Amino acid sequence: MGNFLIYTAKVAATLVVFYLFFRLLLSRETFHHLNRIALLCGLAISFVLPLCVITVNITVDPQRISSEPDLLNTNLADVDWWVSILFGVFLLGAIATFTRLAIAYYRVNKMIKDGEKHPQPDGKMVVVIDNPKEEEYRSPSSWMGYIFLCRKDFLSAEATGLYSSPSYIHEAAHSDLHHSIDLMFIDLCSLFQWFNPAIWLLRRELTTIHEYEADKAVLDKGFNPKDYQLLLVRKAMSEAGYSVANNLNHSALKSRIDMMLRQPSRSRRALRLLVLIPLICIGLAMNTQRVYHAPQNKPFFIVDDNENVFLRVNGKEFDKKHLDEIDPSKVKSISVKKDGKGGGTIDIYLKNE
Repeated sequence: MGNFLIYTAKVAATLVVFYLFFRLLLSRETFHHLNRIALLCGLAISFVLPLCVITVNITVDPQRISSEPDLLNTNLADVDWWVSILFGVFLLGAIATFTRLAIAYYRVNKMIKDGEKHPQPDGKMVVVIDNPKEEEYRSPSSWMGYIFLCRKDFLSAEATGLYSSPSYIHEAAHSDLHHSIDLMFIDLCSLFQWFNPAIWLLRRELTTIHEYEADKAVLDKGFNPKDYQLLLVRKAMSEAGYSVANNLNHSALKSRIDMMLRQPSRSRRALRLLVLIPLICIGLAMNTQRVYHAPQNKPFFIVDDNENVFLRVNGKEFDKKHLDEIDPSKVKSISVKKDGKGGGTIDIYLKNE
């Protein structure tokens, strides 16, 4: 439990650093596909990096180990009450986040089930929603291969030709680029980092990149940028709530319009991604674990004969006279607790066979 909380804290710190890196160096660039890959890879690395522990073995004199117990690895098997409380709070937050996600996915599935379906030759399924109650579906939206249109938008798109409609092209781009899978991945990550603002800020960055890619798909079809921007303004009549679906209003409208007007970024600016390499190296260096052990053929640990010093092995009382019978290679960690009166308890934890 304690080790899991430490791992979670390390992931949180890594995500914060990565978000700052992404926000400062990449978020305003126009290579959207590369930014999307960088964001998803950075997200995955943030969860994997704390698991990559570099172990440095250091041989020290047994007397030093005995006199400087701080050299020994601390162990969280003997969990304090506050660790249990922290874990309980974490678990409650994860359950609340899961519930919120489950409701959002349920709404999407309900829309698919109740909506009027129109299969398309390109493999998409247009789902027509009459009088949608959910705000996020009042504007065109998509999920996997499903494209949601309200009745008014569907009739308007059919009148001009569905495949010529910017709304349809925009949502079809979300589907073709598999944006829904990205959202599922980051939503899964948010279950373990619900308390971390960085995960929600990264989700917003990801959905913004999705909109940039879909907007580009519309403009690549030859639509007039000004006409398309006016369409976005007309559609942005209400603030969408939380949704797992890609939505025409999902990101800040001003940012999307600004991005359409921005000059393409120079290719060499993509080299900023190389900054990730030293960041990863720093993360690995900070995750180094030092293991101190005695030289071969010497006692692994020397325990004072003080009767106020107690020895336990795997939580059970152990006779100090038989300490030399313990195989040092089987020792997982040692915890030393002083009582302030010249005594204390030494806990030795052995590896599971």
